[in-house]
Amino acid sequence: MKRTLVIVGLLFMVVLYSGCIEEDIDEDINGKPAQEYDWSTMNEGPYNDKVSFATSSDLFNWTDSETVLAIHASVPGAIYKDGVIYVYFVDVSVDGIAERIGMISSNDNGQTWSEKEYIDVDGVGDKVPVDPAPFLLDDGIRLYYFDIDEERSSMGSESENKIYSAISSDGVNFVEEGVCFSKEGVFDPDVIEVDSMYRMYVGDLEGNRVISATSSDGLNFVEEGVAYTGGAVPDVFYKDGVYYLYTAGIDISTSSDGASFTKTSYRFESSINLLTADPSVIELDDGTYMMLYKTK
Repeated sequence: MKRTLVIVGLLFMVVLYSGCIEEDIDEDINGKPAQEYDWSTMNEGPYNDKVSFATSSDLFNWTDSETVLAIHASVPGAIYKDGVIYVYFVDVSVDGIAERIGMISSNDNGQTWSEKEYIDVDGVGDKVPVDPAPFLLDDGIRLYYFDIDEERSSMGSESENKIYSAISSDGVNFVEEGVCFSKEGVFDPDVIEVDSMYRMYVGDLEGNRVISATSSDGLNFVEEGVAYTGGAVPDVFYKDGVYYLYTAGIDISTSSDGASFTKTSYRFESSINLLTADPSVIELDDGTYMMLYKTK
């Protein structure tokens, strides 16, 4: 994820120390000054982001759709369930409100899309879920996410970032399950399951690398090690014995074991925009592939 929290945090600190905050300032439901979420006034940040997609027949060569699916939207995560594409993303379309997770869907392989709706997470409390990473279960959807408000509150101090999960039977109404993994400086979770082993990949932006963690139940992950250096914001897709890693850029790497990746010469860049990042790859029922991504 192209981190916006640092910029948002710095903007807020500048305003705070310049004495421009009045005592009776409005607050949102998380107790944060409303100006912290004035997305439309920020030159940088998710308000200027869009969600788009590309298609492929081989996972290496991608054709840009040149189609905008959502505006003021960032960090998409997608799954394909019963012939329907579900795309989750960070939504900042309303000033004065913290990030929300929006969702759109398509039941015709991306030809048409539903109106946006917002997910609800029971038990989330005052967390602000971002970086949605949906995972398909036999009887529903599990959503992995990161609490960006916790990161903002601890800015400047050494603390572990926590990845949470929530479960849903309809893809809209979720119940939080708790912390799955924690490590200082990590964001952007992505989870796959191969041969009854779950692997979570998270991005370490400062180290520009991808960290992997393993689990036997998809709920409790233990760090495995550095899976890739030279990129972050991971999405991993497994097909016919090969793990495909997509990192911001979008660079494509491969692995035979999922624990260590080697960069290939393949790369995807949007044909109409300056930024191509935050990939999420799914396979459709016709055997082709779709990559959701963030652009500006």
